[in-house]
Amino acid sequence: MINPASAPMAGQTTGCGHPPTLPGRRSPGRWSGIVYRIAILSLISFLSMCTSMADGIRVVTEEFPPYDFTAESGEVEGMSTEVVREVLSELNLDMNIDVLPWARAFKLASTTPATMLFSVVRTPEREPIFHWVGVVCEVKSYLFRLNSRSDIQAGRLADLRQYSIGVVRDWAGQKYLEQQGFDQLQKVSESDANIRKLMNGRVDLIEDYEANLIYRMKKLGFDPGSVEKVYFNADISGPLYAVFNKDTDQGLVQQFKDAFSAVHLDGRYEAIQRRWRSLN
Repeated sequence: MINPASAPMAGQTTGCGHPPTLPGRRSPGRWSGIVYRIAILSLISFLSMCTSMADGIRVVTEEFPPYDFTAESGEVEGMSTEVVREVLSELNLDMNIDVLPWARAFKLASTTPATMLFSVVRTPEREPIFHWVGVVCEVKSYLFRLNSRSDIQAGRLADLRQYSIGVVRDWAGQKYLEQQGFDQLQKVSESDANIRKLMNGRVDLIEDYEANLIYRMKKLGFDPGSVEKVYFNADISGPLYAVFNKDTDQGLVQQFKDAFSAVHLDGRYEAIQRRWRSLN
């Protein structure tokens, strides 16, 4: 566990950002030997702190391409995943990222201390449940229909209440539409099932994020040009976050907040965003 009150020695950073620097052993005299031994003990303490920090943390996400997904190699990749890996690297942590169905991942992060979940839409209902440690990407949510369904039009969201809408269970979209009075929601565990239902005419509309929809349709063998945006869900669009369970140690949370700030401020975050946007 991190103790934020511990004062670093000269040449040593707090947390697991960078290990302390060892002085050379060629300096003569009794004091140089003492300093060297102290530095060795500091390094051992540092490595022990990083190990215990890693042992207590679990990092989870869902299949949400191109932000988070399991590649053919079995590795977890994606725009948001790269940001998280940079943050872990900033903290000198080498950790596995577990990919789970969204409802399971969300429940785990909601109930288990030291669990970090990404990529999460920030809503008023979720605000008190988590510590919001950093932005991993930005997204746009829409309601989509088939091109052939030109009868479905919307000047405002309420115009679409009469239609059946496919949503992913426990996504922000489901909660948002329920709050807006929609009662014809068909819930599925992940986006692929939603897309298939739309393409087969089993629902009138689906709620999804533009880049995720395009990526998945291509992987499923569907033409992304066969669907159209009907309505932009501004209230659930924007930044997605990495979050920690609310009962997570405050020192640990602050370490991650500082690491996220470093990754954003030195340009790594924007470089990752640009590279992935150029690929999709």
